Amino acid sequence: MANVINTIKSRYIKLMGKEPPFFTDSNYTIEQFAADLGTNRSYASKFVNEELGVNFYTLLSRLRLAHFMKLHGNGEKCSISSLAKRSGFNNVFSFRRAFRREYGTTPSEYLKQTTGHNTNCNNRL
Repeated sequence: MANVINTIKSRYIKLMGKEPPFFTDSNYTIEQFAADLGTNRSYASKFVNEELGVNFYTLLSRLRLAHFMKLHGNGEKCSISSLAKRSGFNNVFSFRRAFRREYGTTPSEYLKQTTGHNTNCNNRL
């Protein structure tokens, strides 16, 4: 069992380095994740739960939030909803809910406090 998890772990590290990031697909599923890791759904879920300490959907949410922060931090001058969509969220409502759960504040309040936010991008949700 340890060998299987180690193999999955090394495949996960490789998957994390691929462009575009897998988690930016808003329809990405645990089945796709398992296929990308070359395993089945049960082992993929077990890996995420035991090795990463969260469930699959929390993992996706956190990766997407980190991607949003990266895009924003790189000076992307787009609306919050556009950056959320590019990060893999289906809609701005699910993004705001995930953001508040993770950071304890709304995205707009956070961005006002940290940088001031420019919203001149045409790609909105």
